[in-house]
Amino acid sequence: MRLIIAASLVGVALLGGYRAARADSFQSQKDIRVMALNMYHEARGEGRLGMLAVGWVVLNRMADRSYPDTVTWVVYQGCQFSWVCDRRSDRPRDGGAWSRALEVAAELLSRSVPDPTGGAMWYHASWLRHPSFGPDVSRVAKIGRHVFYTRAERTPSLGPPHLLFASR
Repeated sequence: MRLIIAASLVGVALLGGYRAARADSFQSQKDIRVMALNMYHEARGEGRLGMLAVGWVVLNRMADRSYPDTVTWVVYQGCQFSWVCDRRSDRPRDGGAWSRALEVAAELLSRSVPDPTGGAMWYHASWLRHPSFGPDVSRVAKIGRHVFYTRAERTPSLGPPHLLFASR
């Protein structure tokens, strides 16, 4: 399985998939597992599209100089994703949702999958009415129970906005 994924990643890099410069970041099973954990904990009830949207937030952050450039470093950077700092076990308990998260993560990291978020770098649960992202972000999508944001076009990139609320 590792050989197949590695060969796919090399093919994506050579054919100009998601971002050839980032293809080397996706070569480990650890990246797939960490991406799947993030998708599982943030969007396990959202289906494939919701999981892809959460995954794309990680990829979009990796492509931005304000964030780390690996899946693991983005996901575990501070408490950007609530499950990382909730002091509960990170071990998946729903076998079906975990299998789906692993499958979606492997697909996202090995093939060019369209970004359903339109370049989003942040999101929050839709039930949260007033997230504190500040004025430098623009809402770009609502997918399932999450609302997604990207940098506002009218402002220069000055790093990530201050986030006061967890993402779920």
